[in-house]
Amino acid sequence: MAKQRVPDRDGASVPGGAEQAAGLWDALVDRQQGLLNFTPELTAALRETRVAVLGAGGNGVVADRLVRLGFTRFVLVDPDVVEASNLNRLPFARDAVGRPKVEAWRDHLRAVSPECAVDIHQRPLGRRDAAWLEELLAGVDLVFVGTTSAEANLLIGRTCARLRRRMIVGPASSGAYVVSTFTHDNGVTMESLLGLGTEAREFANIDFAAAGARLQALLWYPGRRLRYAPGVSDAVRAGRLSARSCTIFVSLTNAAMAFEALKNVAALRGLPWEGGPGVVTMPVLHVFDPYSGCAYYYNVDSREIGIPDWLTGRVEWRPCPPDRRS
Repeated sequence: MAKQRVPDRDGASVPGGAEQAAGLWDALVDRQQGLLNFTPELTAALRETRVAVLGAGGNGVVADRLVRLGFTRFVLVDPDVVEASNLNRLPFARDAVGRPKVEAWRDHLRAVSPECAVDIHQRPLGRRDAAWLEELLAGVDLVFVGTTSAEANLLIGRTCARLRRRMIVGPASSGAYVVSTFTHDNGVTMESLLGLGTEAREFANIDFAAAGARLQALLWYPGRRLRYAPGVSDAVRAGRLSARSCTIFVSLTNAAMAFEALKNVAALRGLPWEGGPGVVTMPVLHVFDPYSGCAYYYNVDSREIGIPDWLTGRVEWRPCPPDRRS
């Protein structure tokens, strides 16, 4: 007899019914139980936390990390289709090439965890989408930014600041583990860090070319330009070459974003976090450079480097050398 198919939370159907779907979720989270901070309370909170992934390319791979941690409620926005070159970092097979990324992601997330509710939108984000995006993000808990458009990034940043939605950032093309969160509890916003004075300006009147250049530089941790072959860094920053990407660095950054997501969920739910600092908040980035093996913090505003003491947890802050500021 064929297995019964019953509706999931989006009205589609999943094999084996709700009971089997719940059993698969239990199996997904089973082996992380007993690790520090992976309490039953935090695990249950992950299941009910709704996340928005805005940009389903390299940074969108955080969705794969999240679903395997136990997150089940997703909103995905991206205008593009899967290209063959995307297969170096997205968890799809070649039959996904040519399909809308958001559709491929929806099917992938449900294949991993059948109880997932996945709300997808194949569309770009721009200056005319403020009202639509605000309505969309009003119903989410955490926002992950994965777009390359300055206009989209500023729109997302402004909307999250207005709604006070936590926004996790980490450039997947960084060649390192880089992550931070805009909590909007300290007055720091994406626009304030750019230093263009656009915060009170009508969105349509912002000079997005100037903002784009500042945005490119914002998350360039010390020494990042040295991680490129000669001339590549300048070409990427000038827009003559698309961002470079590699599955190793995408995996590092998305693991970093997923780990920060855990800390953010704990903070939002009033749950304890042990073993180290809590949420890393902008203007501070947490960086692990796999080339040098160094882990540190970087304040993008003051341009100071924070060096943690592994034994005590204390952080020593010192000015970043001028030749390492990009």
